[in-house]
Amino acid sequence: MLPALRQRPRRPLPRPEPRAAPANGARLAPHPCPRPRHAGRGGARGDRPPLPPRPGQRGLGVGRAERGPGARRRRRRHRSARARRGRRAARLRAPARRPRGAVSAETPAALRARLEAAVEARALLRARPLHETIAALAAAAARWRDDAALHAELPAAACLSPAMIAAVVPIAADALDAQALAELARREWGAGAAARPAPPGPALVAHLVASNVPALALPAIALGCLAGAAVLVKSGRDDPLSAPAFQRALAAVDPALAATVVAAYWPGGDLAREDAALGRAEVVVATGSDATLAALVPRLGRRLIAHGPRWSVAVVGRAAAAEVDAIALDVALHDQRGCLSPHAVYVTGDARGFAERLAAALDAVAVRLAPGPASVEARAAARLLAAEAEWAPGAAVLCGAGGTVIYEEAPAFRPTAGLRTVRVHPLRDPRVLPELLPPGRIECVGVAGVDPAPLVAVLRARGVARICPVGRMQRPPLSWPRGQHPPLGALLGRRGEPLLEVER
Repeated sequence: MLPALRQRPRRPLPRPEPRAAPANGARLAPHPCPRPRHAGRGGARGDRPPLPPRPGQRGLGVGRAERGPGARRRRRRHRSARARRGRRAARLRAPARRPRGAVSAETPAALRARLEAAVEARALLRARPLHETIAALAAAAARWRDDAALHAELPAAACLSPAMIAAVVPIAADALDAQALAELARREWGAGAAARPAPPGPALVAHLVASNVPALALPAIALGCLAGAAVLVKSGRDDPLSAPAFQRALAAVDPALAATVVAAYWPGGDLAREDAALGRAEVVVATGSDATLAALVPRLGRRLIAHGPRWSVAVVGRAAAAEVDAIALDVALHDQRGCLSPHAVYVTGDARGFAERLAAALDAVAVRLAPGPASVEARAAARLLAAEAEWAPGAAVLCGAGGTVIYEEAPAFRPTAGLRTVRVHPLRDPRVLPELLPPGRIECVGVAGVDPAPLVAVLRARGVARICPVGRMQRPPLSWPRGQHPPLGALLGRRGEPLLEVER
């Protein structure tokens, strides 16, 4: 039967004739009720263009759960306007501004020429007595402290509040006091050293300074000038302003000495500029991460003086209100970014009560020294640390506008994520403190109500470089043996026994 059907001729299917288009005018009789106001005045469906052939273009939601036209038209939550032609989409929240240093267009050859000119200018001052250099440095520090342009631009560059910059700039300038500079020269070269020229030393000292704390260029320049060397200061990413500003201040009081200082900036990893600068220097003082310093060791060898990541702690006996406020200020200054910022406080008395008082003191400090902007990563790390601490047995987390205080019974030292976050630990005996600190990672120990004399030898062996009263942890003198190195002796090649300075 199938072959017979295949032999039948095909006939077209009957199709209805197309209906003629209705005449223009009303299709239906007018309704007695008025047309609602929200209805458009557009033509009927017959007068509109046909729908697109694809369901996705027609907005039918084919292939996914249909939630109605309102859901399709709703923008995504927490988003601002989408990008359009000629306009970028706005972010939910602008990230903390992390300005990069002004990248110099200077070529390696031009940098090398500036360094040679600085070395020649330093040779012309070989017979100058040190007291003239000391007077010029102190006068330049005073001018730098009052630099209005620096105060206006440094907050944005360093990501610190203007109030914080106004507080820390005088601290950096006061460290270059004429009497302190003369005392440092006397310690190194004996009585009457300020009346004599600097003994022979390196021709060029290079400093690769960090940018976590502003104004680190000032002690670098001062120590290099005291050592009788030309000085190169490579600024950090977040403070390309302090070094040029100090050089300008020095040029205003002593142009000849200012000619021996070279302030520069280039992004990290620029090997051409690094080779031009570091290849000429006889001593290189570098601050950075462990990975950064490890990369410099094969290139520089014994010329390198390395300063890696370090933190500080405080030990407290019976603390009065003044000591609590002093520790809060030590935590808040520089927004807890420097190696002298305390990350843990060990308390021999009521540690939990001390934690509550410290949290209140941090809130009070934040009223006059507001925290600066922080990156998303930094805020996330601080919140994660606080959230993890809440699960520890017996722990308490006190969060406020001025920072976070974490009370923990476990005494082992662990650095915090910064942003004015500090741990408080109970301590049964101050003599066990050195055992709780990691070797070679603690720079300063602040003390209050505790005699540090029994701890000096053990803390020195642990790598601590400084002991001072609380409230002065962020005010180091120029004689501070950073990293247990003598400040002037290290530049002159003297690498003696590890040093620890005790301030009364």
